[in-house]
Amino acid sequence: MERHFLTFYPNIFFLPLSLQGYKGAKGMASFSPCELIAYIREHSSCYQGTTECPAYPTELVFALDISQDTTLQMFEQMKKIVTETVNQTNIRESNCPVGARVAVVSYSSNTNYLIRFTDFQSKNKLLQELRRLSFQRTTNRRDIGGSMKFVARHLFKRTLQGANVRKVAVFFSNEESGHPSSVNAELLEYSALEIVPVILAFNNITEVNRAFLMDDSGQAQVIAIPTRGDYSPFLKRFQLCTLCYDKCKPDAVCGRTRRTRSPWEYVDAAFVLDSSRKINPDEFKKLKEFLSRALDHFEISSQPATSSVGDRVAMVSHAAPAFRPQNQVVPVKKQFDLVTFSTTQFMKKYIQESVQQLDGGAAVGHAIQWTINHIFSYTPNPRKHKVIIVISVGGTSHWDKAVLKKVSLRAKCQGYALLVVSVGQTYNSTELEELASYPLEQHLVQLGRIHKPELNYAVMFLKPFLHFLRNGFNSYPPAELRTKCHKVSTKKSRHVFRHHSHK
Repeated sequence: MERHFLTFYPNIFFLPLSLQGYKGAKGMASFSPCELIAYIREHSSCYQGTTECPAYPTELVFALDISQDTTLQMFEQMKKIVTETVNQTNIRESNCPVGARVAVVSYSSNTNYLIRFTDFQSKNKLLQELRRLSFQRTTNRRDIGGSMKFVARHLFKRTLQGANVRKVAVFFSNEESGHPSSVNAELLEYSALEIVPVILAFNNITEVNRAFLMDDSGQAQVIAIPTRGDYSPFLKRFQLCTLCYDKCKPDAVCGRTRRTRSPWEYVDAAFVLDSSRKINPDEFKKLKEFLSRALDHFEISSQPATSSVGDRVAMVSHAAPAFRPQNQVVPVKKQFDLVTFSTTQFMKKYIQESVQQLDGGAAVGHAIQWTINHIFSYTPNPRKHKVIIVISVGGTSHWDKAVLKKVSLRAKCQGYALLVVSVGQTYNSTELEELASYPLEQHLVQLGRIHKPELNYAVMFLKPFLHFLRNGFNSYPPAELRTKCHKVSTKKSRHVFRHHSHK
């Protein structure tokens, strides 16, 4: 049985490493994850044998909107909804990892603590404190994205961890956010951190609702709440499909609330993998595992060479040990191009069995240039969206820096999205920011160590990123680059004119 299923339940412990024997061969799992959960519930003293809400240990945050257009009546309604929800929820009152812990914040352009997770281990005292909350009037504008960031990075920073621990954040909102693009960025982060966001809106918030369509599970929701009358029917879906959701026994209603996908825009994607000498073999193996998992977010074309239906994925690694700008050596090893494979299974098999570390110097700029010139430019049936996903471990080589700066700008001006996943403790911030597309918070993922939890963040980040790419949430190139792109285009035209005039 895998350790991470057991760590967060009582009466189960492990011997110190010094007392354990040698690791044996990997065995067959005795239980499926849901069977194991059922077994623990049946045999642990923490469970009473009845169905509880929430079904799993849950960290639950409520964010109350107190921005300039919020009225006392709206605040009282928010408070009433929170109080009634908590009253119907099993609250954790002991060390048993069951029930929910609750935190409450208020937000406008800033976010402030009202109740912390650790303040109350008594449901009655928590309810008393909720009833005592008072309306603090402010003239500040609403920033949902800013509050989402605060909640993710501060409230969920030190919470109960585990494969079955759920994190749910509920934001009340009276109107659209003053910074809609920041909501998009935070939805990427929430997906990566496996936090389920819910917006309870008193008025229509079209832009936020559009962004939430990236979640097809039905758990992340935007729910319109009437300012007058009975709001309980509107909250039923939140309770059944988010707060009380049981992945092992999902309510039939939740199956019906799964969102139907909008017409799919397909993607041509190329992974540019750093396989230089800076990476040790164990780290390189983990990067290969990350690439295999990342492929699950694509719908690979069954006929990549002839059909216009389906995503296509290529992969190159850099750089060959003998490569230098002045010699004739190819800067990359082409692992596979956009039309090589028609299934993710073939790609994964190739990555695990055939991709080897090159041990040369890093040449990110030359690798991107080669990928555009030799993979994207010559492939038939180009997809509407093109993305280059750069896996970067530290900075590029000194002889590649000027090329990287020039090539990354040219790629952006040609309509490529550049997503950068930076891993490792050493990196060049300026280089990364110049390489990634805008806005940076949606195109630059900076991880620390090369290990599974960090790489899992990047895998989970990729799903909503591709949703935003397919649905045109960002422009490529963005408006901020129009002047620079015009100069690049003019410069290229002059070069072509001079080239022909000297023939």
